[in-house]
Amino acid sequence: MKKPLFSGAIPRILIVDDDEVIRVVLRQFLESEHYAVEEVDNGSDALEYVRGKQFDLVILDIAMPGIDGPSVCEHISTSLVNPPPVLMVTALDDEDTIDRSFNAGAVDYIRKPIRWPVLKNRIRYILGSHRAKLELELLSKNYEMILDAAANGICGVNIQGNISYINPVGLGMLGYTLEEVTGKSYKDIFYLSSPGKDDFNMESCPFFSDRTLQETTYFNEIRILKKDGSSFPADFRSTPIIQSNRLVGGVLIFEDITERQEAAELIRYMANHDALTHLPNRNYFKRRLPQAISLAQRQRRKLCLLFIDLDRFKPINDTYGHGIGDMVLIQVANRLRSTLRASDSVCRLGGDEFVILLESTDTFEGASHVAQKAIDLLNEPIDVNAHVCYIGASVGISVYPDDCADAEAMLRHADIAMYEAKKNGRNCWAFYSSTEKSTKKAAN
Repeated sequence: MKKPLFSGAIPRILIVDDDEVIRVVLRQFLESEHYAVEEVDNGSDALEYVRGKQFDLVILDIAMPGIDGPSVCEHISTSLVNPPPVLMVTALDDEDTIDRSFNAGAVDYIRKPIRWPVLKNRIRYILGSHRAKLELELLSKNYEMILDAAANGICGVNIQGNISYINPVGLGMLGYTLEEVTGKSYKDIFYLSSPGKDDFNMESCPFFSDRTLQETTYFNEIRILKKDGSSFPADFRSTPIIQSNRLVGGVLIFEDITERQEAAELIRYMANHDALTHLPNRNYFKRRLPQAISLAQRQRRKLCLLFIDLDRFKPINDTYGHGIGDMVLIQVANRLRSTLRASDSVCRLGGDEFVILLESTDTFEGASHVAQKAIDLLNEPIDVNAHVCYIGASVGISVYPDDCADAEAMLRHADIAMYEAKKNGRNCWAFYSSTEKSTKKAAN
């Protein structure tokens, strides 16, 4: 079981002295000051005691037979995890021995004959300092445990710009080991690139070059270079540490936002694409059509829109069920996709309605050719789970700027032309005409 940092409310003191009279006098004095006291008369027993029990102070005679005081002190300070402070007591005025005691780890010394008021205050000071030191170490350890468990990368930089701390998450993100970064300049570890660039020359700690900066600097959606040369997207915060109006270091906090960006991209994709066919959906089309019209206006060319409504699709759903109907729609989407050039686009508006936006074709002949090709493809049988389905399509065509001035009118006119094709017997295409005399062509 782990020992407590302090042995109860009453500090425990160990007296180590080969002079029995000194031990008795010291015990009486210390107990009168309400300390718990134990005593031994040699260095060997002292080492056994401090290994087996918890003490808050060791009062140790310098000159003893066997293992002398400085040797005992050195053993205590180097062999214990939380060694108690050692107060040396000596009747000698030997500078070398006193120096040796301090080098061995003693925190102070007092001469014989002992001046009791001096000893009383020395002990209070030593115990208070030791308690504060252990509490600070415990607090620092708790903070470090919290930082180690943090989900973000956290790095501490000292006034020289060298890395003094980095948590395991940060090491994992960057691909380094602790030994590779500790004591290194932050400039040799943190290479940042602004969004859309790959130069990785951003200053991650601007407060070192501009001492007027005393607030956190935020770098959103930047990229951080890893040890292996790859990079990852991150949100990065750089905060100066100011004490007594002086810069003494900084804290860097960074978060890998790969999953967040992927999730955002997925949300954007789902918002703009049909879940069944993966074609762009109505939301996408409502934004894309005005953009295409604006571009066609600047370039002074025509823009053609095909509105496609499937023929004989409802009987498939009624006869075979919606599962088969969905699989038919997927094949329809694939066939329509195959008719287009890279600059054109096909969207599913919903149900069995599709549109094709032709940006590479600005002639009536070109639009009618694509419409006829789409009809021919959709006239071919669709085999789904041993069910052979026959559908067709009616296509309405509107042309900017010939018969419309904006996106809303263009879609409405293509829809009207599609119904005109339905009236003409289906499985054909028709251009919109305001005089209701559409140019039509039946499918062969």
